[in-house]
Amino acid sequence: MGELTGVGRYTFHIRPDGNHCVLRELERRKINDDEAQEQVIVAGSLQALNCGADRPMAAIPVSANHHFTALNVYATIQPVALAFARDFAFKKDVAAEAPFRLIHPTLAPQGLRQDGRPPSFIALSYCWHNPQWAPDAHPVDTLPAGAVNFSWPISKWMVQSLLLERTSPSEGIWIDQCCINQDDPLEKARTIGFMNLIYEQARLVVVVLEDVMIDAADGALLESLMQKCSNQGSTESSVLLESTSVHHVVRLALKIFSARWFTRAWCNHELLVSRNHVFLMGVSTPPEDSPRILRMTLLFISSLILVCSNYDYTGAKDLYHSELMEQYQKLRQRGFLHIILNPFGLGAGYNLIDENSADSTVHYMKSPVETLRNLSKFGATVAADKVAIALNIVGCGLYYSGPDRSEHDCGLLLSVVALAAGDPTVLCCTGAGYNLPGNQNTTSWIQQPQQLDFAGVAGRKGTHRRLDYVPAFTLNQVELDFIYLVSNTDAILRTASQPYIQQAQWFVDGCIETSKTDAMFRLGASFIQARRTKILVVACALECGSRWINEAARAKTSADYPDPDLEGAIRVFFAGYEEGYSFPALVEQHRDCYEQLTDVLETLTLDYVSPIDDTLNWSPAWLPIGATYLDKILFMCPPSQAQPFYAAIPTLLLHKDYTDCKRLFLLSTVNAAASDTWKVLGKSLVFGGDLDVLLTLESSRVWKGQKIRS
Repeated sequence: MGELTGVGRYTFHIRPDGNHCVLRELERRKINDDEAQEQVIVAGSLQALNCGADRPMAAIPVSANHHFTALNVYATIQPVALAFARDFAFKKDVAAEAPFRLIHPTLAPQGLRQDGRPPSFIALSYCWHNPQWAPDAHPVDTLPAGAVNFSWPISKWMVQSLLLERTSPSEGIWIDQCCINQDDPLEKARTIGFMNLIYEQARLVVVVLEDVMIDAADGALLESLMQKCSNQGSTESSVLLESTSVHHVVRLALKIFSARWFTRAWCNHELLVSRNHVFLMGVSTPPEDSPRILRMTLLFISSLILVCSNYDYTGAKDLYHSELMEQYQKLRQRGFLHIILNPFGLGAGYNLIDENSADSTVHYMKSPVETLRNLSKFGATVAADKVAIALNIVGCGLYYSGPDRSEHDCGLLLSVVALAAGDPTVLCCTGAGYNLPGNQNTTSWIQQPQQLDFAGVAGRKGTHRRLDYVPAFTLNQVELDFIYLVSNTDAILRTASQPYIQQAQWFVDGCIETSKTDAMFRLGASFIQARRTKILVVACALECGSRWINEAARAKTSADYPDPDLEGAIRVFFAGYEEGYSFPALVEQHRDCYEQLTDVLETLTLDYVSPIDDTLNWSPAWLPIGATYLDKILFMCPPSQAQPFYAAIPTLLLHKDYTDCKRLFLLSTVNAAASDTWKVLGKSLVFGGDLDVLLTLESSRVWKGQKIRS
């Protein structure tokens, strides 16, 4: 995939391999008796689905000495919260008992394999109809009475198009409403725990968008774009769109993405765990014409998202563009756009392994906590379903069999499971503490995740490696080893000095003014609102030195992007400051340098060193931690005149691959009599410096067996 370029003309990029968009014309006729003879048959048990149910937690142990299997995870949960443990069961124990059903034509061979594995099948992904949501354009239709032993949960035209996806007359179809006994709560709970395997092993996942319909001209436009690109025959082709055309394409794309399917948690799950998808959408036609369905692959949907992502919504100050921008912002907030753009990078949504790693036992686990945090943006009829979905996405051998719970309790429950499975994110979360179950006046030491806690995670494989061991913990406390760095009374703790504050103010204010007139360098409202914090952060960074900034930014850069070279850019701009050049003149003359600096500025101030809670009035400080110019760290901390605090970092988070998970804990004593018991004032992300150097500090700085309480 590429990106849009040019003014007034946009490039629509297509990869012909696997990219497809076509209008499918259906026959307006009655379904004959032979075609109608579909029935639900038992095609084996869930045991037949590869029984990945017995795989270890996230597949591969981090070392030969510790296996995060479902059994070990469960054993860790039990003493922590017995009430939580009772709500889980092992997939392997029920796989053979739960039936796996498929919709098959009765006149075709059933195709059951001799080895007990299910035949090839298609899985349907769609939104259930209910009294509050029943698309008028596509009424639910039932095939002729007596022809089948179930009702299709989607319209007859979608059914007809679905059946055309079969590679043979005997290929089965899996639809949850039809293939799970909806009157059996136990079967439903068990099958939900295997949904990831069902969608993962389907030959094809057909996504049905029933509540969106475009007209024939719009469908023909999308099909023609695909055709033009495919005719070029290269591995990545493109078509230039004039302004009027791109407006039309963006409007169509946003209409497609307004479908309810893009808002539902289960639909998100079905996309993440599967590999091969097509999207079906209705095309309105006159009553006398044959009905049409637009068939699109996921790659084509990704191409539409790239058009939307690169479109200049501010290019025209009119109501039309404002409405488009509002629609696009809503889609971005839901997070589905990023998910769709990177499905192939995610594989099946879990079990990511670095093929270039020399250590074949290293496993890159998707964080259960991050997964549940992302699911909060999506709707679910039952809140506890999100726990089941998160367990499926990360590849856990447990399934959830408990009652519905509040979103809050689901978050605490999954955090316990995640830490038992070695997810370091649990130690990194910076939100409010969870209330303990049944006691709203007492909070756990386990904190709720914030979006900032996952800053920089995208595209960086190693961020969520598992912990070397699971620390001893209960809902009330966790026991950790720390390396002590500094207290608020130590002179070594530095804040920005006035000359650097003046330089930083000149630069930050110049960026804000440039943002108002130059769309290429537009800054968000949150950046402008936190102006004072940005100035102090930049001042601290400048005081640490341009070489330090360059190396610290390089350590944060994803492998997919070139290493930054910021020293020259800093020299150019701040030499201009000393010589009295106007900021706009410097930007115009050195746009490349300015782009590099604003990129690192946003990274520095938004992603890596932001206050945990703005009401605390935290401010940036920096600290030398070694002998070289690189051995400095920048972080946020309470004002020095506030209550005494001690800055320390858990040794568990000093793994070389925890670039974005390293957190500095700001601690205060619970009482003078308990020298090993602390409460957390807050946590700060850390920018710069190789924190591994801390492991070489004298043993007097190592605090063993410290208890963190709520």
